[in-house]
Amino acid sequence: MKISFFIAVFIISISGIYSQNAVPKFDYRVGSGVSLVGSGDVLLFNFENELNYKLNKYFTSSIGIKLGQGLKDYYHPVANFVQGNCNLYLSPFNNERNLDIRFGGGLSYYKYNGTSLVRSTIIVNGITVASYKNEKRSSFGFNMIIEMSYLISNKFLIGVELFTQPYFNDINSGVMFTGGFRF
Repeated sequence: MKISFFIAVFIISISGIYSQNAVPKFDYRVGSGVSLVGSGDVLLFNFENELNYKLNKYFTSSIGIKLGQGLKDYYHPVANFVQGNCNLYLSPFNNERNLDIRFGGGLSYYKYNGTSLVRSTIIVNGITVASYKNEKRSSFGFNMIIEMSYLISNKFLIGVELFTQPYFNDINSGVMFTGGFRF
C-alpha cells in the first residue's frame, strides 16, 4: 500500500513537471509610427511587419519589412520607401519577463522614391509655376534600435520602439508603436 502511494505521488509530480508551458520562441509584431528621412524635412508614416525568434533568454533575432509613405504637401508631393531589416537584440534584463527592454542593431536595405520642389515662380496673373525633381535611391545601412514591449496576456504584447537607420546616402529616424502575439 505504501509503495503504490509513493508511486502515485511520483507519477503525479513527474507529469506536473513535464506539463508546464514552455516560453514561446516566436512572436509576430505589427507596428505603425512616424519617421524623418534625410535632413529631417520629409515626414513619413511607417508600417512594419516583424518576425522575432528568441535565441536564448538574452538574445533575440528578427527579420522585418517596413513601408513608409509621406504626407503630401507642396514641397514634397511624393515620398515613400520600402525597407528590409535583419536585426539582433540584447535584453539585458531577460526577455522572458512581462516587460522586455532590448537594444538592437542589424543590417538594413531600403529603396526611396521622392519628389521635391526645386523652384517656384509666381507669374503676374497669379499663376504659380513650379519645378520638381524626382529622386530614386537605394542603399544598405545599419539599424540602431531601443525597444520596450509588455505582455498584456500570455500571448499578446504591446510596445514602443525608437530607431535610427544611417545609410550610406541617407538617414531615417523615428518612433514606432507595436502590437503582436507570441506563438
